[in-house]
Order: sequence, then structure tokens, then C-alpha cells
Amino acid sequence: MVQLIKNYRNSKTTTQGFIALFSLPLYFLSSFFLEKSYALSKFPVPYFEQQTSFDAAKMKEWFAFMMQEDTLGVYIKTQFIDFAFITAVILAGFTVWTFISNLHPQSSFFNNWGQKFAFALPLAGLFDVLENIVSFFMLAQPVDFSNFLVFPYSLFAVIKFGFWSIALLWIIVSL
Repeated sequence: MVQLIKNYRNSKTTTQGFIALFSLPLYFLSSFFLEKSYALSKFPVPYFEQQTSFDAAKMKEWFAFMMQEDTLGVYIKTQFIDFAFITAVILAGFTVWTFISNLHPQSSFFNNWGQKFAFALPLAGLFDVLENIVSFFMLAQPVDFSNFLVFPYSLFAVIKFGFWSIALLWIIVSL
């Protein structure tokens, strides 16, 4: 993996541009399918609210609602679709942010910091994976899971959204 990162960073800017350009449709396509599946699950609140609630009672109510609607299975499938989305986020985040940082002069402030911020979305993806793993433990007993599980679940989500925010702020500044 380290060698792959090094090879990408040392490739020509045009090569980086093509790879970054290729990664964006994968991101948007996976996002489309994720959003569509989430909507079909009839989850009663927006995912941002759900993931950052830190409230086990609400989470159990929301899961119970989907059980009544017979859409909990769709939500579980959505969790698996999320892994494709996470992969696309990691790929697009690293390739696009690295490409943009390399548009700045070598060893400049924006180039140096851009190389570091290129890991923000991959780190968001890592915390999204951790969040999903905890969600599977909750979904194993959707209305009877241990209340404690909601804390790492929501904490991982907050950290994920924090890395997303950092990445998006940096790209605006860098451009």
C-alpha cells in the first residue's frame, strides 16, 4: 500500500489527473446507490441525525419502525452498499486531493499540506468502516442491543464527519 501511494504521488500530474477523474464517477455512482437504498429502507430520520444521536432508545425505536415497515433487511443491505461507497471515498479522496496538491509548486505550503490532507477522506472512510462494524452488532439484536454500543457507533460517526469537514474545508482553501 505504501508503495502504491508513493507511485501515485510520484507519477506525472496528467496521470494523476486521469486517475482522479476516473475516481469521481465511482464516488458519485456509489453515492447514488447508497442514498437510494437508504431511502428505500425508510429510515425515519436523516442518516446524519441517526449516526450522531448517541441515543440508544431512539436508535431502537428507529430500528423497530423499520421492522414494522418490513424494511430492516433493506437497511442491512444498505450497510453493505456503504462499503462500496467507503472504497470510492477513499479512492477519490486520496487521488483528487493529491492531484490538487500537486498542482501547486513543489514544496510550497499548499503542496506540503495538501499531501497531508489527502489522507483526510481515507481516514473518514476508516471511521466509517468502524461505525459499520458496530452497527452490525446493533443490528444483530435491533431492539435489544446493549445501550453501550451506541456510544462507539456515534463517536466513530462524529470523527468520520470531522474528517469529511476537514477535507472539504481544505479543498476549498487549496483551490
